[in-house]
Amino acid sequence: MISVIGDDLILLLIEQSNLYHSQNAKKWKVSRKTLKWSNITPKEMRKILGLIILKGQVRKDNIRDYWSTDPTISTHIFPRTMSRNRFEFIWQAWHFSDNNQQTQDSGRLLKIWPVYEYFAQKFRSVYSPKQELSLDESMIPWRGRLKFRTYNPGKITKYGVLARMVCEAVSGYICNMDIYSAEGKKLEDTD
Repeated sequence: MISVIGDDLILLLIEQSNLYHSQNAKKWKVSRKTLKWSNITPKEMRKILGLIILKGQVRKDNIRDYWSTDPTISTHIFPRTMSRNRFEFIWQAWHFSDNNQQTQDSGRLLKIWPVYEYFAQKFRSVYSPKQELSLDESMIPWRGRLKFRTYNPGKITKYGVLARMVCEAVSGYICNMDIYSAEGKKLEDTD
């Protein structure tokens, strides 16, 4: 079985997150706890990814509630997997690309580009779709500040990031995708 999240992605996330921490540690509020930083290991990165996926299934109002000891809201798998402080340290340093590589000509997707390219390549290589393909648009919900956030009053999700995808019609498998980033072209002119 081919894994979509391979060791190469784990190593990329570790490398970029450790780099980001070393570049910004002096800017962050320093306490005795933050001085205890140690580089992220592959095992920790896999735990972080697992907890992030699990956070999508177990909804809480506050990130600290996942580690709560209150019996009415506790979720035991979170503190058993990783301490809250370590999760928060890694979450603060979570990064996908080197900020020092950013230039005036860098695209708006620079910060996520290595991970975006990784998944786009994996989607194309892991599975061969059948003949019935569909071109579809999807709105990834986002209400925060973003230069290429789109607004569509006719949709349920009105604000977000627009992605165009080629999907297999039967299974819905995403074969390829393009994120609209509004870089010098109108939405209608995107491929």
